[in-house]
Amino acid sequence: MEYLRSCLHDCGFGEQMTAKCLQCIGEKRRLELLRLLNLQRGKLMDELHTAQRRIDTMDYIIRQIEMTIEEAQL
Repeated sequence: MEYLRSCLHDCGFGEQMTAKCLQCIGEKRRLELLRLLNLQRGKLMDELHTAQRRIDTMDYIIRQIEMTIEEAQL
């Protein structure tokens, strides 16, 4: 059970949600557990997409600076 607690924590679950998930497991409430897991997955995907947009913007800025340096060397 500690391994599962650790996995849930690694997935971004706080103590309260981890306890709720473990309770669902203990009480064999699989549908509720799946709902909680899917909600957290959605949050993680939103964070991933936000981070990807930031990386894309950073790549754009870097490329613009590189192009300015290349033009100055011509």
